[in-house]
Amino acid sequence: MKIIYIKHSCFMIETAKACFLFDYSRGDIPELPAEKPLYVFVSHAHEDHWNRGIFTDRRLNHACCYILGFDIREPFGEMIEKDPALKNRPVTWAIPQETIQTDDFICEPLLSTDEGVAFLVRTEEEVIYHAGDLNWWHWNGDPEERNLEREKNFKKEVDRLKGISIDAAFVPLDPRQENAGRFCMDYCMEVLDASHVFPMHFWKKYDYCKAYQESLKLQHPDWYRRFQLITKEGETFNTVH
Repeated sequence: MKIIYIKHSCFMIETAKACFLFDYSRGDIPELPAEKPLYVFVSHAHEDHWNRGIFTDRRLNHACCYILGFDIREPFGEMIEKDPALKNRPVTWAIPQETIQTDDFICEPLLSTDEGVAFLVRTEEEVIYHAGDLNWWHWNGDPEERNLEREKNFKKEVDRLKGISIDAAFVPLDPRQENAGRFCMDYCMEVLDASHVFPMHFWKKYDYCKAYQESLKLQHPDWYRRFQLITKEGETFNTVH
């Protein structure tokens, strides 16, 4: 499985049989093998997670299906459904706990703690988790009861993934949350059986990712081994299934 970090929360994943693009908003899309089907996933409507140009971008001309978070439908559904570019490329709306099945994968959406969904995608050989904005949103200065409610909602959804062997997980590590920015990543490292865990949503703060990795060396050597440090846009990772 080849994984390319594009920008922010966007990754391109190439497996033996298909390609998967998650949460593209901007950035350089690599040249894709035309012989493999391409599936484009968008977790929700925030502008740092999607770009309406995905339907007309020539680099995505061979996309065979779009899987879009349900929250996109109300503001943009009519525009999307009337777009002539989508005549032969269907749109599937991702709704939490409603399974999506194609010839190449099964997708089980989870409810985000912000907007839209997170994605659990199962192919014949790989399992991929992309969190979207399913994050432990703890903001210093907010009322304690509000932060506790956010924690509860976050853990309820992530706990659905317990016991699932995941090959690649893409998880928020948000420096805007200060000391709480690592809460989500720490919890996912603790409860998920994920072989490779990639940070995302870190707003180009590569030093923040590096500092997180360094903090794992002594206290959590297993987490350190599984954590995949990203140092630049376009970085490529080759994982062994």
